[in-house]
Amino acid sequence: MITPGEHLSFLDARLPGLVVGAHVYGSRVLDDVVADSDLDIVIELSSAAEVPSFEGADVAVVLAGSLEKPVFDVTPLAGEITPVLWQQLRTVGQTVRGARPTCPGTSADVEAYCRDNLVSYWQRLFEQVRTMPELPPEDILWIGLGPARLWHTIRTGEIVSKSRAGVLAAAHWPDLPLLDLVSVRRGSQLPLTDTHLKAAIELFDRILADVTT
Repeated sequence: MITPGEHLSFLDARLPGLVVGAHVYGSRVLDDVVADSDLDIVIELSSAAEVPSFEGADVAVVLAGSLEKPVFDVTPLAGEITPVLWQQLRTVGQTVRGARPTCPGTSADVEAYCRDNLVSYWQRLFEQVRTMPELPPEDILWIGLGPARLWHTIRTGEIVSKSRAGVLAAAHWPDLPLLDLVSVRRGSQLPLTDTHLKAAIELFDRILADVTT
């Protein structure tokens, strides 16, 4: 598992003097690092350049100064930027180089993004999932915990990790075996079965109903 320092050393050797800001978000700052967690990081460059890929790093690249603008006014040089990312950087992100960014935005922007993502991405994905007789465990974890994060953010405005979202959803819907998903994400060898796949589908249907009523 790579560290921010290792990634910056890699970039500095290939882009000397260009990396003026680096900000970590995701599992590293949400207390949810697991064995296969990527390093989620936003890199600021002093001028446009192609940032080489690094295995284990999920990188968004912007020009210096971009993190002082609303997300809708920024075109990234690489990767994806969203209102949710802006809020993480503004609230819980860890700056490892440069000045801490302001990342202006509103809770309404974040909620609107989450609601749209539930439909534009997740609802379409679940239309495919419903036709599949089985899925590998890592995919069951993805579809079981991902929508729960959006559900919690829509309801509260808070951005939480996948594991925390699973715990919160399990408390809200205790009849679903969602804590099994959290346990497996954290390293348990518990087998995920068709029961868990059906629970993930049922959870999504309940989330969609809950946030649209």
